[in-house]
Amino acid sequence: MMRGVWKVLRWPVALLVVVILAVVLARVVNHYRYPEPDVTYAEPADPASYPAGLPGVTVTPIADGPVRGFHLRPDDIRHDGVVLTWGGSEGGPDFEHAELLALEGHEVLSLFYFGQPGQPATLDRVPVENASLAIDWAETHAESADPVTVVGTSKGAELAALLPTYEPRVDNLVLFAPMDHVMQGMDQRDVVSSWTVDGQDVPFVAYSDAAERGPVLRLAVSTLLGEPIHLRPVFEGAIAGHDRDDARIDLAPLPGELLMFAGGDDQLWPADDAARRMEQARPEGAEVHIYDDAGHVFYVPGDHSDGMRNGGSAEANAAALEESNRVLVERLAAWSR
Repeated sequence: MMRGVWKVLRWPVALLVVVILAVVLARVVNHYRYPEPDVTYAEPADPASYPAGLPGVTVTPIADGPVRGFHLRPDDIRHDGVVLTWGGSEGGPDFEHAELLALEGHEVLSLFYFGQPGQPATLDRVPVENASLAIDWAETHAESADPVTVVGTSKGAELAALLPTYEPRVDNLVLFAPMDHVMQGMDQRDVVSSWTVDGQDVPFVAYSDAAERGPVLRLAVSTLLGEPIHLRPVFEGAIAGHDRDDARIDLAPLPGELLMFAGGDDQLWPADDAARRMEQARPEGAEVHIYDDAGHVFYVPGDHSDGMRNGGSAEANAAALEESNRVLVERLAAWSR
């Protein structure tokens, strides 16, 4: 009896063993084929990983309900207004741009918007009103909160772009790797918006809106084989398959300047296409810089990091970082003399 069962099962079992060994071998090969960049970053969601002080700048932690982050106050404030910075889906406050601008004489709030006490634990259903509370905080604690300029990166740029629709005190926007649609939240177990207003989901594009399942299947295969995952086709498919216009972000309410930066080789999401669409929708007062050979995150020294394809090369990303920082400093100095 057992010998008969074995005769039936031995080939399927042998095939399963071969597949498992092939997957293990592929993962080992890809581990060496796609090494992580040899760079050490601050733990983005840990406030203790950021500098406690800077030359000529007082850095004070902010812990006021959902308003969490750092107040960077230069000893010599050379520009009117306040700048708010938000990072991306990694959970950081974009301290790098905050530091750059504070050293140039801007008063800055470098802010977390999820993952801290008093905030949503994950990047799902984050209240837009929390950003308004941050502006309230600035009006009370900063030397000047006029104008208000918001600098957002990636998912932080999505929030920043959405904010003028609900918050009239925002004067100017700077968007790095932007998105012109509200996208689904990051917890794949629950299909909800990234953002809420008055407790209700802001209309959003769901990943399931995509008509084709190919990009999701390729994502699963890449994960199985240990390759850096390629998210851009997933976002492109979802946006193309969303048959309503309710999730598109409207920048018409923004009263001031709009400055956008994107990499033409962004492999995480289509920020370059989104920046062009936003420029077309708001041709006056919009300035776009697209660096053709750069990827999603300019400070990444190569095509991938943290198991994801970002695009670009070390040289192109470094050049885009240097040039975008130069433009950022020049424009903000002109906007807030």
